[in-house]
Amino acid sequence: MNLNQLVVHARQRSNWESVDLGILLARRHWLQLATLWLIPAAAVFSLLLLIFPDRPNLALLVVWWLKPMFERLPLLLASRHLFAQLDSFPEALKLFFRANRHDALSWISWRRLNFTRSFDLPLTVLEQAKGPARTARQSLLHRQTAGTASWLHIVGAHVELILSIGLWALVYMMLPEQIEVDWLPLMQGDNQLFMWIANGASILVMATVAPFYVCGGFMLYIGRRVELEAWDVEIQFRKLRERFTTKRGSRNHPRHEKNDPAQTQRKSSSANTTLGCLLALILCLPLAMPQPALADVVTPAQAEEQIDEVMADDAFHEKETVRGWRLKDFEERKYRFPEWLIAIIEWLEGLGWDEESEETEASWIPLLAGIVEVILWALALALVAWLIWHCRNYIRQALGLRTYTDNAPTQRPETLFGLDVRGDSLPEDVTAEVLTLWERGQQREAISLLYRASLAHLINRYDCPFQDHHTEAECARLVYEESGLNKQITPKLVQLFGRLTQVWQHQAYAHRAPATPLLESLCRDWHISFSATPTDSDVQGEQA
Repeated sequence: MNLNQLVVHARQRSNWESVDLGILLARRHWLQLATLWLIPAAAVFSLLLLIFPDRPNLALLVVWWLKPMFERLPLLLASRHLFAQLDSFPEALKLFFRANRHDALSWISWRRLNFTRSFDLPLTVLEQAKGPARTARQSLLHRQTAGTASWLHIVGAHVELILSIGLWALVYMMLPEQIEVDWLPLMQGDNQLFMWIANGASILVMATVAPFYVCGGFMLYIGRRVELEAWDVEIQFRKLRERFTTKRGSRNHPRHEKNDPAQTQRKSSSANTTLGCLLALILCLPLAMPQPALADVVTPAQAEEQIDEVMADDAFHEKETVRGWRLKDFEERKYRFPEWLIAIIEWLEGLGWDEESEETEASWIPLLAGIVEVILWALALALVAWLIWHCRNYIRQALGLRTYTDNAPTQRPETLFGLDVRGDSLPEDVTAEVLTLWERGQQREAISLLYRASLAHLINRYDCPFQDHHTEAECARLVYEESGLNKQITPKLVQLFGRLTQVWQHQAYAHRAPATPLLESLCRDWHISFSATPTDSDVQGEQA
């Protein structure tokens, strides 16, 4: 295995990202992998057709049970494609017995229903691991990927089922209405020919899905090995070694040049400097080391005297003898419930008290009923509050109020669908600049300037709540809605912005420029609508 021939970028990937990479590998070589899966499966199916002509379901069951054997050859070819080893179709077909050389019995017996089959097959086909070594290796690989491999198996089974149902639905839809088919005997299996055809179609569906299932599990296995064995680091080290070897070989010239006295003197001076620095470091090393902390020197006689003084203390001579079983002494404490807690409990009991059932109910039932009643009322109030909060915009709109508070800081967008809508990006005279660009033949630039100037004025002057994700049509609809809440946005302004939006869409997406009289009319209306600043009375009315 030569990591330098790896056709994908070796890096750590998430589990599902590795599966996606396997899907891409299967798409690139799908025809070859699907054919290599189908040939042995079709051979087994044909053999069972000759041996058991009246048992079509048995043939399908055998082919389905032997799927681990048919998946090995596509897996081996996928591993060779991953390392740029492209084999022709006859050469690949010759590898079938090589791929099924190891653990054939185990994969069609106790391992057949393993949900991580696509992830575990490389251990047998590629690593050829057996016994305890395989178990330990599989346990290590399963630590972070077993769940993803199981879900890949589940998804693959459902895809096969969906494709089978879709295939027969397509056949049913393509039949002409004049042809009447009695489907009940066919579904019950009375027609042997139809059953063989249906089972053959099921095998074709298996062959279609098999390359994606095999390559998805294989690339999940490769991703786990990249993470464990650090293939990306090893590849980078190999590249560094190759570059170092190349540079070193280029510096070694076959002819030896004469020694340069100046170069020899520079080398000698550098060596002397290095030796001097090393000597200074050795001399300063003892000064930098911490000084050892020495304990006070005590003679054995002094130590024995100190021990005797400690042992002569009264704490070492207290003795008490206790016999018999007794309870451990606890400190007696008197707990007292707060008055407010007692009042709450009595109130809860009053809520659940019923005079008719006073004699039959236990003493704790009224308290429990009161607690349940309080909980239900709290849940009802919380539900009402939640509905009011989530429908607040609709309520404010029904009352004719703005759907957001004016005092709340709003995040104004700087770009909308690629257009710069900042106020400082506009020229002083917008309409004059638009007409100048139009006369120069820059039609798209002229309409773009007029449209983004309108957006900038609507944002900065009229506080239209545009967002980065809004489209042109959504912006026009938002201006229409804001006209009912903001009296400064007149119907004439709404009509102008709607016309300008249509002109911009035709120019930007259909490359259809408007006529010159239409552009001049838009410039005149724009100058009338946006050039005049809002009056103080309008501002006060909007704030009110």
